[in-house]
Amino acid sequence: MIINLEKIPDCKALLRLEVPADDAKAERNQIVKLFAKQAKIPGFRPGKTPGNVIEKRFKAEIESEFEERIVREAMQKAQEENVDIIRISEIREQSHNNDGTFTATIELITAPEFELPEYKNLEVQVPKIEVTDDQLKESLDQIRERFAEYNDVENRSVKMDDFVVINYKGSIEGKPVGDVLPLAPATLAQNTGFWLKMADDSFLPGFSPPLVNAQLNDTKSLSITIPEDYQAEELRGQTIDYEVEIVSIKEQVLPDLNDDFADKINSGKSLEEIKSALREQMEEQRKGYRKEMITNQILSKINSDLDFELPKEIVMRETQSRVNDIFSSNTERGVSEDELVEHQEEIIESAGQQAHSSVKTSFILEQIAEKEEVDVSQEEILERVSQIAARQKTSVKQLTKQLKKKNGFGRIYNGIRIEKTLDLLRDSAVIKEVEAEDLETK
Repeated sequence: MIINLEKIPDCKALLRLEVPADDAKAERNQIVKLFAKQAKIPGFRPGKTPGNVIEKRFKAEIESEFEERIVREAMQKAQEENVDIIRISEIREQSHNNDGTFTATIELITAPEFELPEYKNLEVQVPKIEVTDDQLKESLDQIRERFAEYNDVENRSVKMDDFVVINYKGSIEGKPVGDVLPLAPATLAQNTGFWLKMADDSFLPGFSPPLVNAQLNDTKSLSITIPEDYQAEELRGQTIDYEVEIVSIKEQVLPDLNDDFADKINSGKSLEEIKSALREQMEEQRKGYRKEMITNQILSKINSDLDFELPKEIVMRETQSRVNDIFSSNTERGVSEDELVEHQEEIIESAGQQAHSSVKTSFILEQIAEKEEVDVSQEEILERVSQIAARQKTSVKQLTKQLKKKNGFGRIYNGIRIEKTLDLLRDSAVIKEVEAEDLETK
């Protein structure tokens, strides 16, 4: 077999192949013999059917098997070239020629080529793990709130730190919120019996202060303009008009912070024991948060130093997957199909940006893993399979059968390899601890 591999734009390559007549004939004869052994043709004993009868009876099947074998062999040869082939994009042409030769042109998707920047010893900033007494008290107060009592208030107006039960309905320029912002949470539009804590950051920024001094059963009109730095991007800059009815006013009474309270949380434990356990829990949570922050900062630094072409088909497939997830999750939340279609351009654009970043990061990590010779042992794969089986409450044997059918072991191998690569990057990072408030402003 003669092959020629030509790189073309968009992370692709053309694989042209030619099988000489004698080789093509020999390969075809092998396939005919295989069919002859298995075929049951009336008038002939099994395995004794003449080759010309087999070729005539199974012409299409023989050609298909021949083409699959040749393409498979060509791909194996192409992998030996200095090109990282991901998969076949399409088979452009295949020809069984009159002179007995076979030729084909195959379009391949290839991995992008780029030079890695420095990826070790990168400086990252993270908050300190240690939990201060004030932070511990704040967490204890949150627990106290779960055991709080709420007394009705009838002889005064609303003040900050109260809890008020309200009914409300919102509109934007006279239209229901859901019509203008179909992807926004349903509770943004209206609600009944909603418990609102009178605090600056409750529900929406600026929602609580206009309700100060309201009386029981009052109805208040207020306009809320969502800040430009609000976490939900689709709400930024929107002005929502609300009609708010005060159904009841409640005063929160927190339990005293003592051993009796500790016993309610965990029977037989003292307050000091509860504090110690809570501090440890908070520190463990911070370690997980720090790990995520370190990873994100490292990947952000590496990504910002690189700009290279990505395989469009892979980005498109990842985009489609993310679009499907967005449609599915919003449908479960009650968003109608018409509303989603109306905003599909925004959804596709957002999904495309996420897909581009995800695919780019994957190629970077793969190249780092290759350069660092990161490998995964059989023991590591088996351990992961056991963990998955335990989570799914199935046997390792049953899970193994499922994984073999769906190339699951390949995905497990790749997943562990990427995890080990990220561990390598984190271990090499230069960690700079800063106060949480300083981190937010940098």
